[in-house]
Amino acid sequence: MKDLHSTPFPSHHTSQCDSCVFQQHSLHSPDFSRALVGSQRGYQTYRDLPWDLQKIQQPTIRERHLEPWKIALIVIGTAVAAAITIGLLVYFLAYDQKLFYYSANVKITNIRYKNEFSRQSSGRFRDLSERVERLIDKTFHNSILKKKYIRSRLIRVSPDADGVMAEALLTFWFSSTDSREALREKVERILRRGLKKYTGPLRINVRYSSISSKYTTSL
Repeated sequence: MKDLHSTPFPSHHTSQCDSCVFQQHSLHSPDFSRALVGSQRGYQTYRDLPWDLQKIQQPTIRERHLEPWKIALIVIGTAVAAAITIGLLVYFLAYDQKLFYYSANVKITNIRYKNEFSRQSSGRFRDLSERVERLIDKTFHNSILKKKYIRSRLIRVSPDADGVMAEALLTFWFSSTDSREALREKVERILRRGLKKYTGPLRINVRYSSISSKYTTSL
């Protein structure tokens, strides 16, 4: 019995197999020469196109301008809004206000009552009026109520123990929603503070000086 493993294959069979493998590999391998020729033809075809066809068209950007009637509408709308805002501010700052009148009673101890104080046109009354009004004006002009304070006016001088009582009418401009009593207390505190700091010729008894709100009216 022959040994099959020891029998060699013919040499011509080996050469034929190598040839088959090469042929099969050639069938599946890409032909780079054809691709190169194709790309050259495509490039040549692109070069043969007219210049305007080769140029890449970019989208045109159009500038948009507002039409005149739109601009006029915007301007008119802005003006109307500003007018409404100003009107509301004027209403709340002016028409929603109230005049508050307070009576300030200042006790002066170094002046004795004379009959001339009963007449506002007399020299004594005018002299005392100027001093008292200047004192009150300075007090409130240097306070947190300086924008609310309007003026003061001496309206009466009456006899009092150890001197006279000078009654002045104080005018303020407050909101109609403010509390009358709370404002009176604030006005009195400021007045007392100013009387304590006073260093003029009048001797003032701060303890017996007060503020009342019996004079109050609204616009």
